[in-house]
Amino acid sequence: MDSWQDITDDRLVRPIHPGEVIADILDHLDINTANFAENLGVSNQTVQKIINGQRVIIVDIAIRLGKVLGNGLRLWLNLQQKVELWDAWQSHKEEIQGIEYLL
Repeated sequence: MDSWQDITDDRLVRPIHPGEVIADILDHLDINTANFAENLGVSNQTVQKIINGQRVIIVDIAIRLGKVLGNGLRLWLNLQQKVELWDAWQSHKEEIQGIEYLL
């Protein structure tokens, strides 16, 4: 797995949000969000918020996505983690760069 520095330092643009991946999958499979939400066991509003990048992928949702799509939960958690790391780095870059190694 990439180190957090590889994810943040080398990227000029924000990593793709998992919601964008879900939107592409739904489009490819020709499934609407309401049917997908029903399969996941969550509300359509939840799926819409994830697709729009307004909601993060939590463990419960990652488990559901992995089960429904057959690709496991780690993919979804990793995609979300990369977005969150990049966002945090962008928000606190100067402060973090000023922190020195202890060891």
